[in-house]
Amino acid sequence: MNSTMVFRQNQQINRRVLMLCFLFPGRISACLFPRKRCTMELQEMRQVFIESAVRVVARDGMEKTTTKAIAAEAKLNEAYIYKCFSGKDDLLSAALHMEDVRFAELLQKTLPVMHIPGLSWKERAYILWKRGWDFILNEPADCIFYIRYYYSASCRAHAYETHLACFKPLIEKATKSFKPGTNMDMLIHQIFSTMLFFASRVLGGELENSEETTTWAFEQIYSFVVPNVRAEVLEEEDK
Repeated sequence: MNSTMVFRQNQQINRRVLMLCFLFPGRISACLFPRKRCTMELQEMRQVFIESAVRVVARDGMEKTTTKAIAAEAKLNEAYIYKCFSGKDDLLSAALHMEDVRFAELLQKTLPVMHIPGLSWKERAYILWKRGWDFILNEPADCIFYIRYYYSASCRAHAYETHLACFKPLIEKATKSFKPGTNMDMLIHQIFSTMLFFASRVLGGELENSEETTTWAFEQIYSFVVPNVRAEVLEEEDK
């Protein structure tokens, strides 16, 4: 086969390929650029921006947290933020949700300690508290981000309802242990605020991260939680 024949055959193949692309553009595009791969890349980019936002807020504070600073931290073009989020508020809200989901999953896994046989309700509650306390202090940047964003106007405007919804299944499980009429949303907010107050003092160096501090923080929370717990729950011990 000479070169002229090869050239003509290649021309025919090229024409057929072009014709297929013209007739079935969607199918050809799907084969060359699988949608699943593009979606996964977008999800990965979204996660990079979320984790970068956490670091920027923790390091620089809310006022200095801009989309430009987050993009620089992520080492990605700022324009890509708007492919993943509607803007900075949406991005920060997603970052808080990530932290909430992680913490809620930990509590969900730890909740069975409230049924350990032979322990008082307070002893069980301390175990639950200790695991949650250790979890947040083991991730200082995430904790500082949480403290700074949780108390911001942006959180109240864009993330607080989602925050409450994330813990709703846990609240519903816990409600049966509390007296009728207990404002569970308010109680959970009070627990969070106290926990974050002590965590900020530990991370700021005002308090030592010690067993004494852990117990002190727990006792403060227990003091306002226990009056709302049903008497029969406090008295019972699993056999």
